[in-house]
Amino acid sequence: MPTIQKKGDVPGDVPGSVDAYRTILDLVRLGAVGEADHESAIGEVLQRVKTYFDLPRAAVCLIDSGSYTVKFLIDDTDVYHAGDVLPLAGSWCEQVVGQKRSVLAVCEEPKGFAAFPGLLDTNAKTYAGAQILIDGQLHGTMNVTASEPRSHAFTEGDREVLEVAAALVGHHLSLRQSEERFELAMRGSSVGFWEWDVRSDTVFWSDRYLEILGLTDGNNKKTIQDFLERQHPDDRARIAKVLKDHLEHRKPYDLEYRLRAENGAYIWVRARGQAVWDESGAPRRVAGSVDDITARKLADEALVRSEERSELAVRGTGVGIWDWDVKTGNVFWSEALLRLLSPGDDNPALSIEAFAERVHEDDRERVMEMLQAHLAGQADYKVEYRSCLPDGRVIWVHTRGQAIWDEAGEPVRMAGSCHDITERKEAELRAREQAEELQRTNRELEQFASVASHDLQEPLRKITSFGALLARDYSDRLDDRGRLLIDRMMDGAQRLRELIQDLLDYSRSSNEAMRLERVPLSALITEVCADFELMIAETGATIECDSDAVLVGDPLLLRQMFQNLLSNSLKYRGEAAPEVRISTHRSDDETRWRLSVQDNGIGFSSRHATRVFEIFKRLHPRDKYPGTGIGLALCQRVVERHGGRIWAESEPGEGTSILIDWPVTPRVLVEPANLTPPQPGSGNLF
Repeated sequence: MPTIQKKGDVPGDVPGSVDAYRTILDLVRLGAVGEADHESAIGEVLQRVKTYFDLPRAAVCLIDSGSYTVKFLIDDTDVYHAGDVLPLAGSWCEQVVGQKRSVLAVCEEPKGFAAFPGLLDTNAKTYAGAQILIDGQLHGTMNVTASEPRSHAFTEGDREVLEVAAALVGHHLSLRQSEERFELAMRGSSVGFWEWDVRSDTVFWSDRYLEILGLTDGNNKKTIQDFLERQHPDDRARIAKVLKDHLEHRKPYDLEYRLRAENGAYIWVRARGQAVWDESGAPRRVAGSVDDITARKLADEALVRSEERSELAVRGTGVGIWDWDVKTGNVFWSEALLRLLSPGDDNPALSIEAFAERVHEDDRERVMEMLQAHLAGQADYKVEYRSCLPDGRVIWVHTRGQAIWDEAGEPVRMAGSCHDITERKEAELRAREQAEELQRTNRELEQFASVASHDLQEPLRKITSFGALLARDYSDRLDDRGRLLIDRMMDGAQRLRELIQDLLDYSRSSNEAMRLERVPLSALITEVCADFELMIAETGATIECDSDAVLVGDPLLLRQMFQNLLSNSLKYRGEAAPEVRISTHRSDDETRWRLSVQDNGIGFSSRHATRVFEIFKRLHPRDKYPGTGIGLALCQRVVERHGGRIWAESEPGEGTSILIDWPVTPRVLVEPANLTPPQPGSGNLF
């Protein structure tokens, strides 16, 4: 048993944690009820959560594409009503969906809402909402709200109450779905179903069962005695023995026998059944199926007790509940937690020592230190670790818990949840391996760049130099074919030089560390246009940029990107003088710039809009439009390294538009040394 530290007067002590803990236990006990009207149970959960938070509204909202429906509601203000369908965009529900976690917020105008990009100025100024999951999939949200900001902030205990309540709502919604599917299956099935409640001696027969026997609900007594009277006299002893062996010795209940139909004739059926026993081993109920074996030989057992459906629904949430009485050492594990951490062991050792033994030896010290720190009131208890299962497997779990302390600061109780995160951890491992592989590939690319810049360029310079000497000193001695061969050699050497340089630029755009600065777009375009001064003059091109946008990015990479974009607009021109217009506007959520580089050139078919960004891909012959096919691939790499997106829109003869979504907020910001932002203007916003 580890040493239990006192909490004392630690600043981390959270007021109301006892209320949160008690509410969680109350909700857990509510969810442990075997059979219940699910709508009433959800209403009870909402009422208890509403009372705990002392807020006027509590609701369950089911999310569909683009909207959400208020399915269950308790509203003291009568502002909303069950059945209301509201747009998802701009709502608190959208915040919960987008952040993939619980959201608890108290917002005051206008500062409060700025922390939630995309959230409209809604009626709710106080909001606490959690995801509702069914079979691991997002189904909706459970929330409590108020139109006015509440006077105090939410606590971690509030979050625990909210998430446990949402899990219970998901549990009941899943049960209701299962029951609806079961009802549909019964209606459409050719198999008859029955259920016998042993304690009350009442029998349920499905419509198909009644149809097999030619019965109507009016002449069905719905007792086990009526069933016994319908058995063929020669089969009764055998049926009784199989039933007794099943109830007392739990042998399979599967046999064929005859039943008397309503018209007096006996029919052959195949019956299969399954009992449910209580803790003392006494049978509680038996359920099964019958099939007219003249029409069908095989039938699936179709009725499952409500407790089994409940367990299946809880299993879908992937959450197990635990409760530790620190004073006595007693530990409680829910059925879901037993299945998770002790599969195949119906009676595992439940103690803090047994818990420590189950933690992987490489994680044990860290986990126990975090537990001790929480019991001392010094930290939250949220930990991921490896758990060793009895069957030898090792899984990753995420555990979180909350302790309560007595007046002396001694921890007296601690409860929490645990769920399997093995799949996520394996995905993280694969991602790390892929990142390492990418780093290895990048190192190889850097080595190639080094070879290209040194080993390749030196012999290329010799070819170019000797070719120039050959053309100068011997062209008058060569015939037309000889001079043509020299020209082709020089042209090939020049294209190879351009290709090597473009590959070097592409390599640097991917591997060199970025230095993020504020770069005024208009000043950058002016500098790039100066590089193309001769080409602009020769073609009579017009380049316009009336934007006052200040981009955040690596100045060198930004310059390379716009050099390639303007080069393409000037190169792929039609008969008219090139016209290039560069414009910008901000997105509605103020998180990105939309850049547009539009020209009046020859364009291309829209079916090639993706291909143009592939390295070495060309749409036009090299003898008419020179180049290496790397320019737009480099532009794409620059945009993606900054967290943006680039695409093209074009049609033959109608020019081309290159569109870029460029993020506004950088991770690192360094003020520029030589670029001065223009005076503020009236930039377009959308």
